[in-house]
Amino acid sequence: MIWIDIATPKYAHFFARLIPYLENVLVTARYSKDYIEVKEILDSYNLKYHLIGNYGGKNKKDKFLARLKRQEEFLNLFEKTEYPKLLINGAVVDSSQFAYGVGIPIITFYDTPIVLKPNYNKIHYNLTPVSKLTLPFADIVYYPFVIPKEIFEKNNINTKSYNFIDVCLWMKDIKKNEKKDFRKKYNIPLNKPTILIREEEYKAHYVKEKKPFIYELIKRLKNENFNIVVIPRYGSEYLKKEFPFAYIIEDKLKPEEFYPFIDFFVGAGGTMTLEAVYMGIPTISMRSIWLIHDKYLIDNKLMLWTNNIDEAIKYIKQNIGKKFDNKRFFCKSECNLKNINKEIKEFYENIKISN
Repeated sequence: MIWIDIATPKYAHFFARLIPYLENVLVTARYSKDYIEVKEILDSYNLKYHLIGNYGGKNKKDKFLARLKRQEEFLNLFEKTEYPKLLINGAVVDSSQFAYGVGIPIITFYDTPIVLKPNYNKIHYNLTPVSKLTLPFADIVYYPFVIPKEIFEKNNINTKSYNFIDVCLWMKDIKKNEKKDFRKKYNIPLNKPTILIREEEYKAHYVKEKKPFIYELIKRLKNENFNIVVIPRYGSEYLKKEFPFAYIIEDKLKPEEFYPFIDFFVGAGGTMTLEAVYMGIPTISMRSIWLIHDKYLIDNKLMLWTNNIDEAIKYIKQNIGKKFDNKRFFCKSECNLKNINKEIKEFYENIKISN
């Protein structure tokens, strides 16, 4: 049996493309009342899964206790079913350390191994806490071409690179279909430009504090002739109270329901920013940190990164409604998992033979 553990929305999309290639797969996913996206994405793909554990939140102690409880639930699950022969995940601490502890080989996918310093031209090859707690335990780490291989070599990690950025896997087939326009569902005016805003993942280990930039921008945009749409990261009630003039979307929308119908994207995270840029939507990142993908997008002039509200508003007014041809920056060859699937199957067969 192959075990796939999914803890983030990005890897829900990613592994939904890998699972059909594999046989005898058991999927686990993380879920809590303020962290529901993984479950909703898996449901949209009609995948079967076990909900194991929850998101620990921002507090380090709560994160640690949530990991311990989740690992105990893994143990209970596999005692009832069977122990997997292989774990595949997206650098999830809970499952990586459990698998290593009970002797299950690990293949992990990861694209955010380091956080860059403010002077991003000088890359510091220091692994993030999650990387340190997962990558050294993996038998193979797969990563996209934008990450310098030296990061892994310095830390003696066995790696394989692939020639695309992950988001193209699920974004490449999206086409505009007026029947799917999310604006109609939420009574958002069709005669005004629409700005979509995504909160930062401020409870994540790599975010030191909740920055005010994106919320200040929303306030400043109130008097502009734009539809302001906000997709929350966690809860939404405080956003509704703070920004009654904005459209707060609580439902998990499919990418084809909103990307073809927005005129500008402001992100403070990773995956949706990449998705928007891939779709050619003018994009600003107001993230409090820089990761490798951010550097790649900035270096290729595919987005603006700023925490200056005046600069952001100027850029929005200059570029809202424009479309760019960015897809060539996301894939060096074919964007699919065929070769990776073949390698995983060979690795899995060798495990079975050796056992």
